[in-house]
Amino acid sequence: MNSGDAATESMMVWPAEDWATGLFQKLDPLPSGREPLRVEVVGGGPVGLSFACTLRAMMGDQVVVRVHDRRWKRQGNRVVWLGEAEGNHRREQVVTLQSNVWSTLPDLVRERLFAAGRFAEMWPLGPDSPAEKGRPRNVRIRWFEDCLLEMARDVYDIELVPGRYEVPETFGDTHILVVADGANSPTRTALSDHFGTPDRNFYSVGGEQLVETVLGIRVRGVFPDEYTVPLTVSQNRYLFNSLGGGFINMRLTTEEASELVAIGEDAPVECIRTYRCMMLPRADRFVCDRHRAVFKPSIDRLSFLWPRVLDGARLFGAGPRDILGITAFKLSMTQNARFTAQLGPGTFGFLIGDAANSLHFWPGRGLNTGVKSALSLAGTLRSRWRGRAFRSSDFSAHEGLMQQLQYREKSRAWTTMLMPDDDGTPRLIEDRLRAGLTGPHDRAELTRLLFERVKDVKARLSDRMGPVPGDDWYLRRINGLHVKTLAQLVESGPWITREIGGDEVAVHVDFPGAAAPVEPSWRHARTAHPVLAQAPLVEQVDPEQTTMTSLRDVLPALNA
Repeated sequence: MNSGDAATESMMVWPAEDWATGLFQKLDPLPSGREPLRVEVVGGGPVGLSFACTLRAMMGDQVVVRVHDRRWKRQGNRVVWLGEAEGNHRREQVVTLQSNVWSTLPDLVRERLFAAGRFAEMWPLGPDSPAEKGRPRNVRIRWFEDCLLEMARDVYDIELVPGRYEVPETFGDTHILVVADGANSPTRTALSDHFGTPDRNFYSVGGEQLVETVLGIRVRGVFPDEYTVPLTVSQNRYLFNSLGGGFINMRLTTEEASELVAIGEDAPVECIRTYRCMMLPRADRFVCDRHRAVFKPSIDRLSFLWPRVLDGARLFGAGPRDILGITAFKLSMTQNARFTAQLGPGTFGFLIGDAANSLHFWPGRGLNTGVKSALSLAGTLRSRWRGRAFRSSDFSAHEGLMQQLQYREKSRAWTTMLMPDDDGTPRLIEDRLRAGLTGPHDRAELTRLLFERVKDVKARLSDRMGPVPGDDWYLRRINGLHVKTLAQLVESGPWITREIGGDEVAVHVDFPGAAAPVEPSWRHARTAHPVLAQAPLVEQVDPEQTTMTSLRDVLPALNA
């Protein structure tokens, strides 16, 4: 981006009608007396539960929703998440919700999700977060899931079914099957005769699907969240998404990924590389309690990877003792032929979330795209249900929007995986990182280049976000890096915001209030007891503690 483009973009205002493309629906009030719509949802993650809660908020008692998830179990009369010892590795990442997305969630969900201290606004305004809607909001994915699970059960009266969903031979009286069980969806695979098989060759290089390995470094927050934005946007090696601490996502080369080894008592074990286990700090090393294994780079003095991990933490102000956990995951994309299919007489199926569009995280659009797909489908079902069997034409607009989302978000993500050089030649990020290791290195020149880039990003974003520190603060962060890390950051290039920017696919649903759901007790108690806004909803383990807490544990004391 040249300076003229940067200056123009920094002053832009994005009225919704100028940039948004996609689906707009104005919904009329629902008539009474219709047969209820019967919906099965496979996958109780944030997208599946967002869809279920939104549909119930829209349709009230005119829809019956049941959600299945193999990561749940029954505990008395409640449904809760399986624990770590039971093989359920809860995600701890911080995710960003654009305001065009979070503003569409049901009012009660927004009220609970964005309780005081549960979100942060660190990213600037932009096309998918226009000024009239507000800034993007960061939340912990675990908190998002916990809120939705509790509200699905206690507010929206959704039936929650622990266990794996098995595709039946016939769907009986089910009108809608929503598949939201992740990128490797077994349900989508079982229904491949209807949806087709995702094409792995579509996003490939030299005939091989392009797959990136990313290290997730969980750190304790040291500086205000917004301070780190210019450091993140000025390079493509480390991405820090924060909420008083958070995850530094570190892109790895193939050689670095080969170091992702966990050592058991006698030999290497399948752990972080296969099961994405969270390695936790124990004295001078990082270990997986489940597999009783040690993360080898943390104890290997010859490791090339470990100094780069420490440098990534140092860039954002975190020292070795501020690293709270390490995990790893792989990122790739496939192309889907369709997202809507008729599964049987009177039954239609839909792919949403990662089951529909699994994205590279670098543009930060995965969850946003998933919630958009959920909102579009909920609005379509609400507007098209007439108490009788659907027709395929009822879903033309929704299927069209899903195809728009696939093109917009995957073309954006592909550009960040295969970034163009100054002359327009596509180049893999790991090739850039390797090039940064080629010496000799001129530290003074590398420092100057990265510092100028950070200052440019800071100036460009200054009027779209909160206050950030002076230039000297950023120079100190840069000066603390090893020269090889510094060279990799320079070589990786800044975020290509101009190339991946532009019109966004938006979903607007303007609907009158549906039948009110059950009023949650926490809503009435909040004024008298503000501490309730901080209470966790479903049973979970605080990473800093070992005690189990829940909303029900808090209420008796507050009401005493």
